[in-house]
Amino acid sequence: MTDHQAALRVRAFFVLGLLISIWMVARSQVGGDQLNLLARGWILADEGQWISYGNPMSTGGKAPGGITSLLVGLPLMVWRDHRAPTVVVLLFHILAYWLLDRTLRPILSPRERVFLSVLYWLNPWRLYFSAFLWNPNYLFLLSAIHLWSCLTQRDRARFWPSFLHGLALLLALQIHASFLLLAAATGLLWLRGWFRVHWPGMILGAVLAALPLVPWVLDLREDPAIITEADKGFLGRGLIYLFPLLRGLLYWLRYSSLAVSEKVVNFDFGDFMDPETGASLGKAVGSVAEVLLSLTLILPLLANRWLWKRFRRRIRRRFPEGGSDRAWLQGYAAWSFVGAVAVFSLSPTTIMMWQALILLHAAILPLILWAGILVRTPRAPRVLRIERVYIAATMTLLALIPLGSTHYRCVGHDGGRDSYGLPLRSDHPMLHELNIQSTCPLPLNRPDGWWPDVLPER
Repeated sequence: MTDHQAALRVRAFFVLGLLISIWMVARSQVGGDQLNLLARGWILADEGQWISYGNPMSTGGKAPGGITSLLVGLPLMVWRDHRAPTVVVLLFHILAYWLLDRTLRPILSPRERVFLSVLYWLNPWRLYFSAFLWNPNYLFLLSAIHLWSCLTQRDRARFWPSFLHGLALLLALQIHASFLLLAAATGLLWLRGWFRVHWPGMILGAVLAALPLVPWVLDLREDPAIITEADKGFLGRGLIYLFPLLRGLLYWLRYSSLAVSEKVVNFDFGDFMDPETGASLGKAVGSVAEVLLSLTLILPLLANRWLWKRFRRRIRRRFPEGGSDRAWLQGYAAWSFVGAVAVFSLSPTTIMMWQALILLHAAILPLILWAGILVRTPRAPRVLRIERVYIAATMTLLALIPLGSTHYRCVGHDGGRDSYGLPLRSDHPMLHELNIQSTCPLPLNRPDGWWPDVLPER
């Protein structure tokens, strides 16, 4: 495959993925996590009040810092619609892919660049999280900055890459607790000589990103419950029970496959046909998809086996002077995996599907590099046949997601199958100003309903 042929395919896949994501943004739904985020943004846009802490965390307590209030509130100042912040999420995904493609293009062959477009840009895991409002969905750009800054500094430390690296880590801390996966990878990669650090740049970037933490610290002095509620689980739970650790490792493999979460294939096509028929058809299609797509797990399993057979001999060595770019990428993926094992082992809660998405860019590297080698061997015809089948399965899945996946369907809000929208205790102007009730109404005035944690009831 020539550079020109690869470029054409990459552009075609990019346009296709972008169109699907735009369609999904238009269909994105609002549940509890989205209402909590929208409440913070709406209070900033409507009342000028900045909430200094983020959404409730899985371990209890609230996420530190008010960066989510800005990420949600600023778009709402431009467009008063619940999908306005989701447009920013999609923009972050576009920038992330652009940065990864630009960073890896000098290293990857034309065919491997196509593999990157399929395994990252058309990745159903990434695409599913590209078009609704949620904390983890912002992290893809920060992950891409992490890889770029490490690779840029593999031979010598530089101010701006280190500045952006520190900025990305501290912003990720305020967006979602899974920043620990990037932090662990950073520490291991630096200790093993995979990149250099310009410490003034790193510290300055971290300090700048930490400024939104100042109001949080002041509020924390007034209300310690912001963090003292964080008492769920215990450190080392993954080592004691093993299942949380194994579940996290399985997600590492699943991110570079089509074995998506049950929530993704929990289809209901009732928005486009008779509700009962749509629910039955969706359940049948989802059950078949879940079984067939799980077969693709064999590919990342073999790819990671290949990676560790090559890397285990070098695991005790620092990155050598004059080492190749491909060896560097293998080490980046391997050390990111080792860092993930440490974090999964210490995590106080069981790893959920979204809690390791910050490493999706690293999880796909073994399969890209392994497949890139195979297409230069006599096995190339078989690999290319598998590629065609994989792309066809990907396209089919991507066409189904906006039609009936959990976050992209309105059916069920009034008690249908697996209702996503929450019944709320009362009404509020925010629900109407942001067009929530006009696009997919939530049940209101339910005494046993739910309410966003920072929004005053009226």
